[in-house]
Amino acid sequence: MNRTHRIAMCGIAAVMALALAGCAGVGQGANGDSSVSQQSDSAPQKNETPGITETTSLDGIIDAITKDFETTQADISADLESAKAKAGGSYADYTANSDALTSWIDDTQGKTEALIARTSDSAAKYYKLLAQQAPSMDYRDVDDAMKAFYRAVYDDAFSGFYRAVYTDGYKDVYRTFYDGVMKDAYDAVPYAEASDAQSAMYRAISDGQSDLYRTISDAQSDTYRTHSDVASEFYNKNYDLSKVLDE
Repeated sequence: MNRTHRIAMCGIAAVMALALAGCAGVGQGANGDSSVSQQSDSAPQKNETPGITETTSLDGIIDAITKDFETTQADISADLESAKAKAGGSYADYTANSDALTSWIDDTQGKTEALIARTSDSAAKYYKLLAQQAPSMDYRDVDDAMKAFYRAVYDDAFSGFYRAVYTDGYKDVYRTFYDGVMKDAYDAVPYAEASDAQSAMYRAISDGQSDLYRTISDAQSDTYRTHSDVASEFYNKNYDLSKVLDE
């Protein structure tokens, strides 16, 4: 059973990785830096990305989004280390701290969803600020500002978070708990009990990883679509983004 679950788990991870790689490949190749740093007042949002203040700049918004991804990623990693310390040493440790793994899975999903909500709000703020400035800008500068956001958020931030949490984080979970703790279980309790515990753990890890994949993939797709729609509006010299941003 151990071997069967391991093969299945690896297969799921491989398929998901290929699927997200395909999603990330759409529209790739945009590059360029934002050269605009004009100021504008903007009211804070409920889900506002930390670091984005009432008065900010295009570059400042990108920097704040990037830092938010990095901070969230670091928090998730620290939580995993805590879970491993509590329940990753042996099957006895795992049973004594039975919610450590599932709590990490649930918290990771929740923190990822909150990060995505903040990023969506911050992206809208970026586009609206650029729309205010665009009429007095050369189109090449507008295009550079759009490319800068695309590269920093769609390409770098999402891809880095995916690798760190979905790929590396869950790989660490699999090795620590499924390979390590469950291997110890067969020496600690009757086979039937160990087998049932291993199956339950596999389902929890697999379901958690699948949910995280869908969340990141859907968010990255939404980011791409909105960016593309806004870019089209700017190309046509339309700076009213209320329809594009569903306002």
